[in-house]
Amino acid sequence: MYDIAGRIMQKFWKTNEYFYLIIILLIACLLRFYGINWDQNQHLHPDERFLTMVTQAIRWPSSIPEYFSTSTSPLNPHNQNFPFYVYGTFPLFLIKALSDITGLTDYNQITILGRFISGLFDIAIILLVFLIGRRVFSSSVGLLAAFFYSVSVIPIQLSHFYAVDTFLNFFLTLTIYFLIKSIYSPKIIHFILAGISLGFAFASKVSAFLIGPPIILVFVYLLYHFRNKVFIWIGLFLSLTLLIFRVMQPYAFTGTSIFDFSINPKFIANLTELQAFSKPGNYFPPAVQWNNTLPIIYPLKELFIWGLGIPAGIITIIAFVTFLIKLLKNIIKSKLNILRDPSFITRIVLTLVILTIFVYQGVQFAKPLRYFYPMLPALIIITSYFITEVLSKLTSRNRIIYFVFLILIWSIWSLSFMSIYSRDHSRVQASEWIYQNIPAGSSISAEHWDDALPLNIQGNSSNIYQFVEFPLYAKDTDEKWTEVAQKLKEVDYIILSSNRLYGGITRNLWMYPATSKYYQDLFSSKLGFEKIAEFTSRPSIPVPGISICLILPFSDYGEVSKKYQECEQGGIVFVDDYIDETNTVYDHPKIIIFKKYE
Repeated sequence: MYDIAGRIMQKFWKTNEYFYLIIILLIACLLRFYGINWDQNQHLHPDERFLTMVTQAIRWPSSIPEYFSTSTSPLNPHNQNFPFYVYGTFPLFLIKALSDITGLTDYNQITILGRFISGLFDIAIILLVFLIGRRVFSSSVGLLAAFFYSVSVIPIQLSHFYAVDTFLNFFLTLTIYFLIKSIYSPKIIHFILAGISLGFAFASKVSAFLIGPPIILVFVYLLYHFRNKVFIWIGLFLSLTLLIFRVMQPYAFTGTSIFDFSINPKFIANLTELQAFSKPGNYFPPAVQWNNTLPIIYPLKELFIWGLGIPAGIITIIAFVTFLIKLLKNIIKSKLNILRDPSFITRIVLTLVILTIFVYQGVQFAKPLRYFYPMLPALIIITSYFITEVLSKLTSRNRIIYFVFLILIWSIWSLSFMSIYSRDHSRVQASEWIYQNIPAGSSISAEHWDDALPLNIQGNSSNIYQFVEFPLYAKDTDEKWTEVAQKLKEVDYIILSSNRLYGGITRNLWMYPATSKYYQDLFSSKLGFEKIAEFTSRPSIPVPGISICLILPFSDYGEVSKKYQECEQGGIVFVDDYIDETNTVYDHPKIIIFKKYE
């Protein structure tokens, strides 16, 4: 009788388990596809613009030999006037194929299609998070991790972009899933699927190599238990990884045969050039913001304050540190004999995924938040395990109260962030205002390396204005300031279409002492210009009758504009103007417009 009742309860739980998972996936769909056309077809993400242009330009080869012909294939970006291409080609090929199949070949349509598929890949990650959490810990951990991941800001934002990040993260997480399955019950199919998955990860982005240490640990564990048989598994795994990479990123090689693995010098040259841009003291515009940033500390701040939100970030740090200490104690206690317990090894694998990615990327010069995205599934799974352990020690009533509280504080940052997709892009809003308030024929400044405003919208063309480019990213020299001084005389309006320049430049006084002074004088109305308009689209919670701007701790506002945090939006607004520019400049930049004194 008790046996039957137990089976009925187990079946009931499993039925509800998948019901909850479906609800979580539906929530994830809403968060990822809501506001998918967030820039109103203005293509304001530079990486998206590039990928969309490449997708539209490439053509399918007429034969398989031509597909593998690096020098002649029309599918090779290098052969379509894109000599610098450092992304994986699998996402490019996939979106190109889907574009042709669906007939969505228009420039705008390709971008929206790319964003939609990017979102689908991230939703698939949620399913993997559930499966890994359930396999390593329990169903409740898997469900909780799936929910926390689904409402986390980093995946939500990256899912709104047609870029390669969600593709990479999906295949890396899928690789880890199959390897974890092999730890408990090694089957040849696990290594086949893991090898194929890792090959696709490399063909999405070469930084897939960062999960090398956890992969090595898995095979060391298997070697300990299964001896020589493991060498066959390793050979199969690596062969399939290389083969899929060869097929899905064919132009990393020069040969016309699938079995020719001669490396393409242009592929290496592109990666070398990219690496050259990522050095301290670099004046390359996208890299300026990371000069003078602290290794480990800077990404830690960005990830746990902005990527997850302060409440969730604090819980995650406590959870991981607690988990790591407990893991190290168990390793010491077992006298380093850690290869006997599969569940113990899986926990180390998840820990290694986090530590390897965070430490490696955290000490690099370039530290955009998206580089840390691949460690998020493992981090959230461990955090969910910690939370379930804590909740299990509470009484039933307190458990429900604390559980609801955790759900709310984890969700509040993502819900406030979603508000940016509920309104027109701030650059679109600013453009509408410019056409209505700045006379045709006026001379307007445009900052080098940033999008000039106004945009071409609603039948209006920016050609009615005269644009004067200010070379403010250039090194501070007498020649530069002679040129800028002349251009200040020419312009009627100065428009800062984001904080891209002044946000990074004013944090690097040693590189840009004169340019920092220029911005300081501009904001203080000492250049002969006064501020007449400002447009923001900050994360916010709509509360009728309330207008509060919250400047969160550890926000680096540089040497200027600290006092210019005006709260023009209603509700409770989170001022995120000065986080890593890659998290604001694309989808919700701050625009400031100055007019020359009469």
